[in-house]
Amino acid sequence: MMTPAPKREKEPGSALSGKKAMVMVGVAVFFLVLMICVIAIVVLLQPQGGSETTLPLHQETPSLDTMRVMPATAPPDTESTPVLEKKPVDFFLEPGPQASCGLTCRQLTPTITNTGDDTAHNVCINLVVSNSNGEVIFLNGAPAIRQCVGDIAGRESRSEPIVIDADCGFLASKCIRQTLTLQTMVTSDERSVQFPDQMIAV
Repeated sequence: MMTPAPKREKEPGSALSGKKAMVMVGVAVFFLVLMICVIAIVVLLQPQGGSETTLPLHQETPSLDTMRVMPATAPPDTESTPVLEKKPVDFFLEPGPQASCGLTCRQLTPTITNTGDDTAHNVCINLVVSNSNGEVIFLNGAPAIRQCVGDIAGRESRSEPIVIDADCGFLASKCIRQTLTLQTMVTSDERSVQFPDQMIAV
């Protein structure tokens, strides 16, 4: 009967060398993968085509068919002239020269200007004369003179001669050595304007 040969135990040095080899292979693979990742990152981060910029891959350049065309609007007109409001009827009076037609008679030629934009209708000149004592002097036989000149269009003028013959009483006592005050008012259907008094020395 044959006796079995005793089993040989593995030498401890051979097991350690196998583990070492596995660790070295793993480290080599790790470094290889790491180098590949670094190279890939460098390639991806490297700029392409010089200074030209490229659109990201997930964006598409819109075509003319998909772009919305906004209606053109005119820029605000900053130099437009403001709309001027029409000025209503108003009057300016130039007394004009005075001419003597007698001791108590004077001829006046006032000029009336409608400084408004609208037409003044039924324009009249109203005159009242008083002396230094405050007495009203009758003119042409009446306490006042009202002389109408018709319509005056906007920005137009009208001159009207007026003869004033003052009733100064017996021997012209109300006028002689007196200063007569002439009060003038211009009236129309739209407006009435009282003007400063005029002094007439007799």
